[in-house]
Amino acid sequence: MTPRNELNLTGLKCPLPIVELNRAIKQMSLGEEVQVIASDPAFPLDVEAWCRRTGQLLLSLQEQDGRYHARLRKMS
Repeated sequence: MTPRNELNLTGLKCPLPIVELNRAIKQMSLGEEVQVIASDPAFPLDVEAWCRRTGQLLLSLQEQDGRYHARLRKMS
C-alpha cells in the first residue's frame, strides 16, 4: 500500500488548483498517491489534461456535493 496524502484546494480558482497540485506532486515519491478535493468547475478537465501532459495516473475522479474528489498516483 502506498502512502496517501490529502490536498484540499477548495475555494481556489483556475489555474491555482493545478499549480498547487503540481507543487505537491514534485514533493512526492514515485508511486505515492494523493487525494485532491477541489471546488473549481474547471478542475475535472484541467486535472485530466494535466495528468496526460505530465504522465501522472488519474485513479479516480468524482463529483460530490459540488466538490471534485480526485485520486492520483505519481508516475514520473
